Amino acid sequence: MMKHKPVLALVAVFLLPPLLAWLVLAKGWFTPGVTGHGEWVKGNISAAGQWRLVLVTDEPCDYCAPAKSMLHNLDLALGRNEGRVMVTEQPADELLEAGFVYIADPPGLLVMRYPMDKSAEQNRHTGKALLEDLRRLLKYSRAG
Repeated sequence: MMKHKPVLALVAVFLLPPLLAWLVLAKGWFTPGVTGHGEWVKGNISAAGQWRLVLVTDEPCDYCAPAKSMLHNLDLALGRNEGRVMVTEQPADELLEAGFVYIADPPGLLVMRYPMDKSAEQNRHTGKALLEDLRRLLKYSRAG
């Protein structure tokens, strides 16, 4: 029995961690961290050479005034990165749905979108989430 203790200890050292990891994942005890607040989207728009916040509008636009105000404040909140981001407005089409603000990278790839609302309070929460995600994107991006 004494001869088998080192072998059993060695087997336990190498097999126990994967078994515990499998158990944690199988039981749903692990929740992965959230990496973005917006909704991930796919698509391309025209390239601009810098990051863009695209407000997509239609007629009538009851959310436009609060959204424009929020985007202006967000642009100011970027501080030294303000020059890397351009705020634009585009009409809705088959790719861009009205009522959302999209983040597009310099080559024109759509990254995320955030819903706009008539409520200034709801747009304030959306603006905070958008700012956090945009700062993270700008931090790790060399483009624009």
